[in-house]
Amino acid sequence: METERGAERLTLIPITQLPQCVPSRACFSCDVCCRFPEPDSFLRPYFTAAEIQAAVAHGVDRARFPDPSGSQIALVPNESGEGYLCPAFDPATAHCRIYEARPLDCRIYPLALMWSADRREAVLGWDTKCPFLRDSSQGLEAHADRVAVLIEQEDMLETLVRNPRLIGRFQDDVVVLRSLPELTKRLADREASGVRREGNIAFGDPHPRTSHPSPLTLHPLTLDDRPRFEAALALVETPLAHYAFAPHYIWRNVFAYSWAEVEAHVCLFAEYADGLFMPLPPFPLSREALNVRREGEEGFRLTPDASRLTNALEQVFAFMQQRNRGSAVTRIENVPEALRPLFESMGYVLKPKDPDYLYRTADLVELAGDRYKSQRAAYNQFVRTQTFSYEPYRDEDREDCLALYRIWMAQQEARSRDDVNRAARWMLQDAASAHAEALAHHQALGLIGRVVRMGGTIRAYTFGYARTAAVFCCLLEVADRSVPGLAQFIFRELCREAAALGYGSVNTMDDSGLPGLARSKRAYHPIGLILSYVASAPQEERL
Repeated sequence: METERGAERLTLIPITQLPQCVPSRACFSCDVCCRFPEPDSFLRPYFTAAEIQAAVAHGVDRARFPDPSGSQIALVPNESGEGYLCPAFDPATAHCRIYEARPLDCRIYPLALMWSADRREAVLGWDTKCPFLRDSSQGLEAHADRVAVLIEQEDMLETLVRNPRLIGRFQDDVVVLRSLPELTKRLADREASGVRREGNIAFGDPHPRTSHPSPLTLHPLTLDDRPRFEAALALVETPLAHYAFAPHYIWRNVFAYSWAEVEAHVCLFAEYADGLFMPLPPFPLSREALNVRREGEEGFRLTPDASRLTNALEQVFAFMQQRNRGSAVTRIENVPEALRPLFESMGYVLKPKDPDYLYRTADLVELAGDRYKSQRAAYNQFVRTQTFSYEPYRDEDREDCLALYRIWMAQQEARSRDDVNRAARWMLQDAASAHAEALAHHQALGLIGRVVRMGGTIRAYTFGYARTAAVFCCLLEVADRSVPGLAQFIFRELCREAAALGYGSVNTMDDSGLPGLARSKRAYHPIGLILSYVASAPQEERL
């Protein structure tokens, strides 16, 4: 019986004869496909078991597939630029090394299989990131009709139901062309027969789960959870910006967040196409879950109860490995330096994460001396030459701020195109939904928002929040690049407010591995880089 199932699963997806709607000459000159901003980008193509075998037979390293029964391909660093590449892509010739054996994701592109925005039906759309179709979409509708018919044939439906991760999550920049009712029905039937997560009311959840019974009770993360989260996070002594509710919640349209209580600790999970991970280590629910130690004249210092934390870590890693079927996606991010010895003593592998940038608030307000000469000059030029108002953000400003974000994103893309900075462009697109969440829920998230208005038009906005009684975090900042000194002005004014409220330090978060952003942050002369790590299980435990 197992042999029969294996033979059926290893049938190649029968769509090889599909004609392409984008000519090869356009593909060879494209600078979008096969390139990715992050090593774990959700846009990586998914390979079924049969497609993995075919790719390996064509020369792709088997180690590039973390799960031989079906997985997204592991990317390689782009040696000639930023970001990452599909290992089957040859950047020198712009050719695919496995073109004849490429997976379904690549065969139907620039069409894409994904869930609808409400996660209730599978749809076929076209990806507007394809530069050829932005200029010439003639014949696309007819092409989509042909692909939709092929997708809803019986053998194709069976393959898709066995490999639900072939259906990606909804993307704002993919235009829906066709509903796929039969595929939707088959997937609904599959979901109804499996184990469902508490609170998961939409069968079209884009984050597939195994049918193993969960040892943890997962609760969807909602705004109602913020008071409890922030009370617990206040017990954690770190200036790291991600130890707050807002910087996670605003990304809820990119990741499906949930939480569980384990060993008197809160465990936050984030799920996306690749699987489940933890954006934070388990953090204690109350002082009772902490040890209290006296440290000289500084008084009492709260430190985690190692026994409860180690038990929690063992449980959450086991849970993630089960859910992810041993995939390398299992990890805990933002492990602070203080917990590094504990993680290492338990055998976990730690890799450095991009550090947060920490500044002395007074330095950012005063901008004194030669080292701040350029920022001070830009600020003074703006104040001297412009008529403006600096105001609190209001709910009615939301649409104007979203319009500004689109302008700003276009400005950033125009700059990064010259630098071949594709990673930055993709991050900007992903960040649009996070900005929209912050704008919509700023009060419920406890954010301080400010705008700069010029001639009745919002030309800049920024949001921040308190991490501790001493550290203020800058979460978002958008400033029209056509206005000299505007970015320097709004940043300095927000820091001035932070100083007035008693925050001695400002954290501007990390640089996302982008050299341009890193240069900008270093130009303000941080007093320190706050280290953190990504923890994963040893390789032998994932096998």
